[in-house]
Amino acid sequence: MKENTFIRSIRLVPEIYKPFLWSSLIAVTGTIIRMIGPQLISRGIDNGVVVNDYQYLLEQCFYYFITLVVLYFVASKALLSIGLVGETYVKNIRQKLFRHMSSLDINYFEKNKTGVLVARMTSDMQSLNEFAREGASSILTSLLTIFGATVAVFLVDVQLALLSFVILPLLGLATKIFRKHADKTYWAVREWIGQVLSSLQEGISGVRVIQAYADEKDQLNRFQKVNNEHLKANMQSAKNIAIYFPFLEITRVSSIALVIWFAARRISEGTLTVGELVAMLFYLNYFFDPLIQLSFNYDLLRSAGSSMKKVFSILDEEPVLSNKGDMYPVEDTDKVIKFENVKFSYGRETVLHNVNFEIKKGEKVAIVGETGAGKSTIAKLILRFYLPSEGDVKFYNVSTEDMSQRWARKNIAYVPQESFLFRGSIRENLIYSNPDSINLEDELLEIGVLDWFDRYENGLEQEVGERGSNVSAGERQFVALLRSVLAKREIIVFDEATANLDIESESSILEATDKILQNQTSIVIAHRLETILNSEKILVMDKGRLVGFDSHISLLEENETYRELFSAWNLIS
Repeated sequence: MKENTFIRSIRLVPEIYKPFLWSSLIAVTGTIIRMIGPQLISRGIDNGVVVNDYQYLLEQCFYYFITLVVLYFVASKALLSIGLVGETYVKNIRQKLFRHMSSLDINYFEKNKTGVLVARMTSDMQSLNEFAREGASSILTSLLTIFGATVAVFLVDVQLALLSFVILPLLGLATKIFRKHADKTYWAVREWIGQVLSSLQEGISGVRVIQAYADEKDQLNRFQKVNNEHLKANMQSAKNIAIYFPFLEITRVSSIALVIWFAARRISEGTLTVGELVAMLFYLNYFFDPLIQLSFNYDLLRSAGSSMKKVFSILDEEPVLSNKGDMYPVEDTDKVIKFENVKFSYGRETVLHNVNFEIKKGEKVAIVGETGAGKSTIAKLILRFYLPSEGDVKFYNVSTEDMSQRWARKNIAYVPQESFLFRGSIRENLIYSNPDSINLEDELLEIGVLDWFDRYENGLEQEVGERGSNVSAGERQFVALLRSVLAKREIIVFDEATANLDIESESSILEATDKILQNQTSIVIAHRLETILNSEKILVMDKGRLVGFDSHISLLEENETYRELFSAWNLIS
């Protein structure tokens, strides 16, 4: 049976149980103090005003003033305490969500739009924040006040209490109908917010392509369609509120009018005092005002509930690869990587067919082939981003299915063609993988690239913007490549990591790489002649099949596919 979203939300962060209990006790104390006020007013009227005992009236007024002062401090403490619990809850949810997203397999991020995932961490978290900051305390105090007022009304006069609540079944039916429609609209609002953010992110990220193809108008039209759907969802939500809230107010006024009409007869008969009627009216307001407040906060509550469902949709995603194996390969053989009859498909179409090869420790291997030949897929299998559909990939004779994901992340480095830099200094980016054990200046001096950073005004302390936006593509690639080399992983996978470098920088980094990678195993997806000639062995792919695996000289002599590729590279060069 699927667990209720509210119950699951509470169970998700058990750290808040005790603080929430303490906050609730303070709120209960405040509710009890609030219920004392009308009783003091009732006594003041019946035993002071009616009998002209103004001394008694002044005493009740003084007690009422003291009650208000105490209530002020207790209510303030309750609001702060509940607010702190709510903000702590959202902080913990945000951390759990980020931690879980970081553990998910790569294919999850390839299947889901970045903008939608960002919406989960921004818009949905904002919705939870608003509820924690404004709604949680209001809902708790409203519920307690409604309960306290209900008890107090029956203590004043049972007959009037039953009369005042005779209209509640109609109110309950209206509330049920409102909730049914509101749940649908709030879910739609959250869904379209994600689509709006996704469309916005796509438009901003691809602005260069949009402008280059003069596609601004069409892009705007696509954004407007999504934005209009978001507007429709919001207006449907507003329509529900516009119908329900006036009905709630009519119910409150009708109930109070009915009580006053019946109480007037009781007072004339001497079975009810004026003070009791006034107390009754106070308690009825204590009942209906929070009810109206709850209706206003229902927007926040359902929005937060819809956001939590979105959050759970991510938390329910299980990272297959992280939980698949727990073995740590022992480096007791020189057979570092071995593909055995490997087949792989992203969907229905098979992209690798019975691939077999073996890479030994310290070898530098290039993977070549035309676009779509399967080069990147082999790299992803080595990086353990995916598991083979059939066959096996082994690391030191340990199957990739049995291997710990942690071992893969600690022993295999990756340098993509589109290099990524984090916001911060160049130094922080270079030592990102191992900040506590790298003497950066000595390392860079040893491999002969320390002078390269003199081009920056602040040298290694030069700040880079988001995604390295204020440095060139070649400079980003140089820093990213050095970062992987300095990490000193056992295995390094390069996806043509020098493609954006100038000849001088490429020469420097290739020389530096050769020095450092003497005892490391490197796999290079090659698109340039220089990379091929720098490799000890070359793996030739053609339409998902391995058609050659040997040295450059041997392949030139014996492999037609490789000769054609090499001839094409020579022409380009």
